[in-house]
Amino acid sequence: MGWVLRSWWPVRLLAGASVVALVARVALVSQGVLYGRTQVLRVDGMIAALAVLALALGLAHRPPGGASGPALGASDRWNVVTGVTGLLVLAVSAVSLFSPIDRPGLPKAACPNARTQKTAYVGLTAGDLGNNSRSGPGRAHPANGRFPADCSVGFSDYCLGDPILDDTGSTKHQQWVTNRWLRIAKQPSSWWSWRSWTAETLSDEQSGDQFITDAYVIPATPYEGLRRADDKVCGHQYPAGPAALGWFAEKRYPGLKTPDVELSATSDHAVNIGFAVYLPPGEGFREQDVVLPLYDESLSAAQNPGRVLPRSGNRKTITWTYGEPLRARLLPGHKGAAHVLLMAIPCVSDNLHDDLRKAALARYDITPDGPPHKAALTLARYDRAVLGRLALAACQANV
Repeated sequence: MGWVLRSWWPVRLLAGASVVALVARVALVSQGVLYGRTQVLRVDGMIAALAVLALALGLAHRPPGGASGPALGASDRWNVVTGVTGLLVLAVSAVSLFSPIDRPGLPKAACPNARTQKTAYVGLTAGDLGNNSRSGPGRAHPANGRFPADCSVGFSDYCLGDPILDDTGSTKHQQWVTNRWLRIAKQPSSWWSWRSWTAETLSDEQSGDQFITDAYVIPATPYEGLRRADDKVCGHQYPAGPAALGWFAEKRYPGLKTPDVELSATSDHAVNIGFAVYLPPGEGFREQDVVLPLYDESLSAAQNPGRVLPRSGNRKTITWTYGEPLRARLLPGHKGAAHVLLMAIPCVSDNLHDDLRKAALARYDITPDGPPHKAALTLARYDRAVLGRLALAACQANV
C-alpha cells in the first residue's frame, strides 16, 4: 500500500482508464450497443468510481523517500474534492447532452430492454396493459417478453404474419388490420460478434428474435421505409398480389332516389384493399387536382374500404356513393362527361399502402345523370406523384 501512495502510476492508470471508459461509453451508446437507463447508469457509476478512486489516490499521494512535502490543509483538500466533483458532474452532463441514452426527438423514453439508437424505426407500445413479444410473427408463437405501455421500442425490420385488427385506426364505419410483425432491433448475433456479446453483457440484451404486432404500435418515427425481412428470418410469407378491379353493379338502397354502385377489387393474400379517386384539372369539377378516398361515414365497415375478410375470396366490395362526393362538385351547367381516375390497391395496414405496381387503375366518366361509365385509360397522363397521392388516400384511416 505504501508503494501505491508513493507512486503516481496508479493515479495515472486509474485516470486514464476513466477517460477511456467515458469515450467508450459515448461510442457504445451512440451505436446502440449500450442502452437501457439502468444499464447506462450502472456503467456511468463505474466510470465515476474510477475517477473518484484516482482523485483519492492523488490527494493521498506521498513523495518517495518518506518526505512529506507541503501538506494540504483540510480546507484545501475539500476545495479540490469539490472542484473535481463539479468537473465530473459537468462531464456527465455534457455526455448526456451529446450522447443521450434515447434517440433525440422521441415523445417517450425507451422501454426496459429495448433500444432506440441506430434503429430503422421507433414506435410506442399501445397495448392497454403493455405489449407481449413473440418468438415469431404470429400469436401461435410463444410469448418471450413483455414491454410496458406507452414507451419506445426500436425495430429493425418486419415479417408478414397473422393479421391483427388495428384498434387505433378502426371504427364502426371502417376496419383495418395489419399483418406486419415488427422485429425488435438487436445487435447481430454470431460467435465472433463483439457487438452482440457486449450488448448482452452491458445491456442485458436478450438473445433470439422478438416480434410485436404493428397493430399495437404507434409510430414515433417515419415507418414507410421499414424493410421486410427475408424468409430465413420470417419463414414462408404471403405478400399481397396485384389488385384487379372486378364487377361494377348498381345497388338501390331504401330511401335513395338514385341507386349507388357496388365496386369490387381482388388481390391475392391482401389483408386490406383501399379505393380512391383523382379529379384531374380541366374536367369540369369545382375542385381540380384533388384526391378523395372512397369512404362514406354513413356506411358500415363492410361497405367501406379496408379489411378483406378471409371468407371473401380475396375480394373487397365497397359501396361507391358517387352522387354527393362527385356530382355535387361539377360546375353549374356542366354538360357531358367529366372523367376521374379510380385506384384500388392492397394496404399493408391503415395509412400504409403496398407497392404502387400492385395498384389497379380505371377511368370512369361522371355525368350529371346516371351511374359512372368505365372509359379508356391513358396512363401517360398520370405521373408517379399523382399515383402516390391516390395510394395514400386509398389506405388512410378516417378517424
